[in-house]
Amino acid sequence: MSRGAALSLVRLISGVIRVKVVALALGVGGVGIFSLAQQVNITAVSVVGLGLAVPIINLGRPSIAAARFADAGQVAGSALAILALNIAVLIVAGLIAGPSLMQSYGQSDQWLLWALIAAIILGAAASSFWEGLSYLSDRFDIYTKAGIASALADMVFIAFGAWAYGLRGAVLALPAGPLVLFLAYALLLRRDRLAQPVLRNLTFSASQLPRLLSYSAMMFAAVALTNVGLTVARTSVLLSAGPAANGGLQTATSLSAYILAFVTTGFWGHLHARAAADGDTAEVRAELHHALDRGLLMSFTGCGLAIVLADYLLPLFFSSQFISAASLLAVYMPGEFCFQFLTLLISYQLTVSLRRRYLAWSLAYVALLVPIALASIPRFGSMGFVAGHATGSIIALGLAGFLCWKRGQVRCSLILRAAMLLSILIGTSVFMLLLRDRIGPWSLLAVLPFVASGARVSWQLLQGFGLIRQPQDA
Repeated sequence: MSRGAALSLVRLISGVIRVKVVALALGVGGVGIFSLAQQVNITAVSVVGLGLAVPIINLGRPSIAAARFADAGQVAGSALAILALNIAVLIVAGLIAGPSLMQSYGQSDQWLLWALIAAIILGAAASSFWEGLSYLSDRFDIYTKAGIASALADMVFIAFGAWAYGLRGAVLALPAGPLVLFLAYALLLRRDRLAQPVLRNLTFSASQLPRLLSYSAMMFAAVALTNVGLTVARTSVLLSAGPAANGGLQTATSLSAYILAFVTTGFWGHLHARAAADGDTAEVRAELHHALDRGLLMSFTGCGLAIVLADYLLPLFFSSQFISAASLLAVYMPGEFCFQFLTLLISYQLTVSLRRRYLAWSLAYVALLVPIALASIPRFGSMGFVAGHATGSIIALGLAGFLCWKRGQVRCSLILRAAMLLSILIGTSVFMLLLRDRIGPWSLLAVLPFVASGARVSWQLLQGFGLIRQPQDA
């Protein structure tokens, strides 16, 4: 998981620098337009890519393990054909509807349209086909290197474009990161001993389409319904409590996303290729326990530091205007810890192709969050969303944890450890809410357990990089 943490750290630092430069260069209005272009890019990449990386891995990895490269090439080639068809549809749609759509947003520069389309095409191809091939070949190191190169390119080109040429330069720079990602994957994978025979055997087979599309439909349904539910709840906050309340809530969700990236990136890289090849075996479950143990500690550290250091993190990542969101952040993070543990359990179901569990548990969280949030927001504002998030996470995690324990996927000791860590987070949250203003800087002593857990995580990551020797059995 060390490489995943390194990638997440680079993405975090480069993202903060990019956001700061763009905000200074474009101002509030320009950032509003540019953020819309970014959201369109992210959404369109997911639609065009259809989550094809997962079926490429899950359907092709057993063939790779058995050295049946023709079968793996058939899976990858059929997925590539679906991707090519989606790209063709996007280009036609851009030619027909693009100009009028740009006019509706007050933009007449067609270069901006085609820069956005290029970013979508490159991003979809890299994040579906090439990413799938990197996991298919069990080359998480290549995934990490390509991701770091892309993050740095994205930061440099967008920041320079915004600073030198304003909004137009920032939008025209959108394809730079995806282009570097695409090229990095292509250059690094073309010489890989497992990727080479798959690329040589790329073929299309109509018989693969039902299996590929069933995976894509499942993932698209889970992601789409989750986004719709969250959008409805966040819209309710905006309409009932106003923009300031929704902005304060955004600080909690944004910081949580940074922490989640640290937790899940390494988890996927450590486990997905092996689990897809071997299935839900005792050996894979042992690896799952190791990955969950480290992931929980990372999540605990990140959520705890966010609670204690909120007064310092909010101005750093946003501005001093968001200091008032510190209390909301303290309430939000214990539920976020449960959500991140739930996310790891859900992710494992996908790696071993337990698709119904993946879909059901993903939607269970949203099905609980939305009605609770909508009922609470009119009275409690953004705290109503927090109540829905925490309740949905805890109940869904309880169900998922019980079923995983019953199936033998997780140990009882791990669940008890998670409960202990959650109790510490809740205690810290209550402590900071009640005593932060009374005891002032002395409240920072609450950071000690999270410094200790962070030191342990750092030690494990350094061992993973080989910078510290692991103890040898006598």
